Formats: sequence, structure tokens, C-alpha cells
Amino acid sequence: MKNKLILVLSLLLISAMVLSGCASPSGDLMKGIISTNKDRVPESMDTELNHAVLDFTWNLFKESSENQGNIMISAPSAYFALAMTLNGADNETKTEMLKALSADNITLEDLNNGLNDFMTLMSKDRIAKFSITNSIWLREGYNANKDFLQANADYYSAYIKSLDFSDASAPDTINKWVKEATNEKIDKIVDEISDDLVMYLINAIYFKGDWKEEFSPNKTREMKFNAPTGKVKTDFMNRRGNIDYLKLNDITGVVLPYLDEQFAFVGLLPAEGQTPKDLINDLSALDLARLLKDKEVKNIELSLPKFESSYEDSLKNELSNLGMNIAFEPYSADFSLMSENFKKDLYISEVKQKTYIKVDEKGTEAAAVTVVGAEATSMPVELPKIVFDRPFVYGIVDVETGIPLFIGIMENPSIK
Repeated sequence: MKNKLILVLSLLLISAMVLSGCASPSGDLMKGIISTNKDRVPESMDTELNHAVLDFTWNLFKESSENQGNIMISAPSAYFALAMTLNGADNETKTEMLKALSADNITLEDLNNGLNDFMTLMSKDRIAKFSITNSIWLREGYNANKDFLQANADYYSAYIKSLDFSDASAPDTINKWVKEATNEKIDKIVDEISDDLVMYLINAIYFKGDWKEEFSPNKTREMKFNAPTGKVKTDFMNRRGNIDYLKLNDITGVVLPYLDEQFAFVGLLPAEGQTPKDLINDLSALDLARLLKDKEVKNIELSLPKFESSYEDSLKNELSNLGMNIAFEPYSADFSLMSENFKKDLYISEVKQKTYIKVDEKGTEAAAVTVVGAEATSMPVELPKIVFDRPFVYGIVDVETGIPLFIGIMENPSIK
């Protein structure tokens, strides 16, 4: 069988930020490769790319919502890993991938520059902790194209290593990088390495944010949540006061900012009798952007369940449904620009994503969002109530771009 490329995506939301850079006995391929893109200081994200990432996020989420149970994906993480891979793609493979990424009208150079700007903007000094880290792991002896490695060093600050994949300790070396990049919230993404596998491309996104206004633990109480399998008891956080309120037809929701207000937790409650999947199918990426833009402050009572959840999924089917097919076909895929001798002997055999989220009174740990509310200490008044006591859609959103860094469906908060 011909060599194959495995693309592995590691996505997470966590309580602390850890940057990449684990020591290992592997060969350092960064020697002689110096990033030339360090001096770019963007003011904002390119508008066309912003729209492309938004479209891709919602399209991928729609496809992923067909899965059962608690779901959480990070579309930007997938976007970064696929963009790195694009630097080695050519011909129809490249065309299909760009279209799946909603970037068919964007040149590869503009895509690389735009995503580099996005990384820079997201990595600013903030109260909330957020990092994007990338790595490429090559089978020892595989001769990768230097231009491919240089592009990913320049635009994605990729940590590049060659490793003896036949060594039993190789998975542990890669998993150690993942563990450090995610502050130990995700400790394993590689189980074993097949003989045909020659490359991993890994992206890790990491977030921790405290609420602008924390929920009081004294007001947390056990309530019933109407899960698809029946009622379950779980802890709900409660607050009352002025909260950013969302309303579109019979869909209601809230926006809960984190401490520096650059990021926010968004919760969307479907209309009575509808499911999160109905909500997702009824909305477009543009509808979501407009909904967030049209938020208004209202004095309400909010009840939101605490939850902690891990999720793992292969995104191969979802990406195929978005039109990315040739990249997965062994004898048709063209990743010749990854190889020093320009051979067409690579294809993507797997796109794997793991996510983790924890939401409590203090904030959000991992890739999810928590709502912070101010306590109302005035005379008791009957306020409108929003109670997230049935399956809902949630996300952690970058306020400036409107891009959900993490987005998911909570069906049962009692399941971790």
C-alpha cells in the first residue's frame, strides 16, 4: 500500500493556557527554517476570511449535529489543521479543500496571511487565556518538501519534528506534546501508529476564561433537566439581573461575557417542542451573526446547568459531506507539494478531533462557555425567566469576529 497521511486535530477548552514546546528525542526539522512572518501586526481579521470561517463553522456544526449525545467541536481548530495541509495540496485536491473551507474565492497566500493574522489577534495579552498551537510530526526518513515546512513555520508557527514511528514510545512522545499544549485536559490522541502512516498534523486550541460576573455558589441548586432519555437531576447555577438577551422568533438565548469581554459564552434555547438540531437547521451562519449583533440588555432570571464534557469524533464523514472527497482517496489525492520529490503518494486517512469543556460558577474551563451574571440585591421582583432545562446549543465566541471558537449541543449535563 502507498504511504498515507493522517491528519489529527486536537481541540480543547481548558482552565489554563500552556504553549507548545516539549522536549523529545526526535529530530528537529526546524534547523535552517526561520519564520519570516513575525513582524506582522494586524489590526483586524480580513473580512472575506472572517465570513469563510463563519460559514465553515456553521456548515461543519450542522453535519456534526447528526451525531448523538453531547457534542462539541472546534471548527477553527479543524480549519487551521486543514489550512496547514493545503500548503502541500495541488490541483483538484486543493480546489475541493478550499471549497469545503468556504474559501474558494481566497488565494492560498491570502488564506495563510489571514489565518496568521487571526492567530496573532487571538494571542494578544488578555485576561482570558487562549492559545493556538500547531505541530507536524514526520516519520523518520521521510523527505518532506522544505517549502511546505517553511510555509507552515512562517504562517502557523508549527513545531516540526521527525520521529521514529516504529519505536513503541513514539505515540507517547506525541501525546506528551498534546498533554502539555492542553494543560493536561487532553492527554492522548494517538493510540498506535500504523506502518503506512508518514505524517501527523496537529492543532490544539486552548481556552480558559472567568466570568465577568461570577455565579454565586450559594445560589447553585439541584434541578431537573429534561434530557432526551428522561428527566435527570443536575446542579444549576442561578443569577438575576441585567443580562444580554437574544431573541429570534421562538428561539431565546443569552450572551455571558468573560472577564475582558473579548470572549463570551452564548447559550441558545430552541422553541418549545423543538430540538437543537431543528434550531441548527433553521439558522444560517449569517442568522447567527445577526442574532448576536442584535442582542439587548434585559433584567431576567437565568438558570444554567453546570457541566463537564469530553467529546471525540472523526470529522472525515462531515468533511466529505462538505465536498472534500479526493483528499481521502489513496490513488487520487494530490499532496505532491509535501514531498521533496513531488510524488503523489499521500492521502488523508483520518481527521480526528477531541474536545473538553467544563462550565461552573467561576467560568469556563476548556472549550466551552460559562455565563456570568450580576446578582440583583433589590426588592424581589417577578422577572422573566430563561431556564436551560432542556437540550440547548452553546458556544464560546470571539466577540470581535463573531466566530465560535467552540460550539456544541448539551443534551444531558449529568453525563461527563
